[in-house]
Amino acid sequence: MRPKPDMEEIRVKAEELCQLIIDQPAFPELRAMINDFFVNEEAKFLYNDVMEKQRALQQKQQQGFELTREEINVFDEAREKIYLHPVSRDFLYASQELDKVQDLVIKYVLKTIELERIPTEEDLFEEGCGCGGSCGCGGH
Repeated sequence: MRPKPDMEEIRVKAEELCQLIIDQPAFPELRAMINDFFVNEEAKFLYNDVMEKQRALQQKQQQGFELTREEINVFDEAREKIYLHPVSRDFLYASQELDKVQDLVIKYVLKTIELERIPTEEDLFEEGCGCGGSCGCGGH
């Protein structure tokens, strides 16, 4: 018989971690910031405008064209409007904070499987190219 992880035990512990995350005092406020964004048409417009401008600039660069100072200024002005609008600014903040939680959990799980032990802070935040050590780049 081949070895198998106890998926029920892993599921129970994953649910405990999920409960810990949603029990964080900051969690309801962060979710409210995100929800406020999705019902605010002006905030969504500002955000989508910046995303479209950013995509256009990236496409132009990928095609080998130089960006003009005017194009960069137009993008910077649109981005500034997001930070001046309280709902879109809060949305960006809340998204970033929740992304940090997600990234930390993912790093812990991936490093645990990779190292076959609970990772240390040093294991989690060591510099490298992110290839997992198999590229021979010397960045590990």
